[in-house]
Amino acid sequence: MDIRKYLGTLILSVALLLASGTPGLAKNSRTVALNRDAALSGKTLPAGTYVVQWEAHSPQAVVEFAQRHKVVLSTEGKIEDRGKKYYSNVVIYDTAADGTSSISEIRFAGSSEVLVFNP
Repeated sequence: MDIRKYLGTLILSVALLLASGTPGLAKNSRTVALNRDAALSGKTLPAGTYVVQWEAHSPQAVVEFAQRHKVVLSTEGKIEDRGKKYYSNVVIYDTAADGTSSISEIRFAGSSEVLVFNP
């Protein structure tokens, strides 16, 4: 009887571990600093440090910007492989005629993949 109880607990534990761990394995995450306020998907992200998480759906991606463990913006982007690795995290901005900035792409240190956002 003790073996059945042990096996039942073990199977349940493994199932819970797999169920809770799968989304975490699918997401990529990096810390990125915005040196100025920037628009993305109709919202303004204030200058600051963000954790950028994305889940790829080849080549589309769901991207989240979080601060202090709270998601402040969720949007869609596209992953492009540029064929060369970047040395640091870099945010590329577009500047409109009125001076406002928007994020067009994010390059990540040690990766040749780039997150690209539509204007």
